[in-house]
Amino acid sequence: MTERYHAHREGYNAAGPFDKSQPAAPEPGYPPGEECAQCGGRCCKEHGCVLAPEDLLRALAGKEPDEESLLALFQDEKKGWYAIEYLSTPQGACFYVRMRHKCYTFIGVDAMGECVALGTGGCLLSMEERPRGGRMLKSSPDRRCVQHYTAEQMCADWQPYQELLGRIYRDWHARMTDDGTFDRCDEAYFAWLREKRTEPQ
Repeated sequence: MTERYHAHREGYNAAGPFDKSQPAAPEPGYPPGEECAQCGGRCCKEHGCVLAPEDLLRALAGKEPDEESLLALFQDEKKGWYAIEYLSTPQGACFYVRMRHKCYTFIGVDAMGECVALGTGGCLLSMEERPRGGRMLKSSPDRRCVQHYTAEQMCADWQPYQELLGRIYRDWHARMTDDGTFDRCDEAYFAWLREKRTEPQ
């Protein structure tokens, strides 16, 4: 597990996690404006973009989404860019998949963090490869960016996967709590932050 969470410290330099033979993202979305470069990707440094189910299916490259295929993807050293998190709603927990945060695992206990796909020059993913949450974020010069993939839409989209995602989350959350994985991730994250603060600007 140590190598796995350290592998996510700086994001990947590979071409991306998606199989190029799979269908491209359906919506054109909103290309990032110049203001994104000016602010340095503030939103990307606070939370990984939310996936829609079709984004996950593309990453699975035609495999059926079940516990075996999802764990294989989440734990892949090169393609494991993702984490399961949940949103509390009046109806209960809504489990969904987002981009993973640097230094952390595929179980999203880290409420905030820097996306693994954020590199020094911006997002490592092309516009077509980005999750729906990234494609549907409309930037604004006044930094009042608007997310057009709403929480309501996200929960509706992920509804068919609640049992599967919830089971994986609860099982692995218990395992990682017991073996100290989350504590080690926190230590790695704070060490990474200290390194970032000492880098020349």
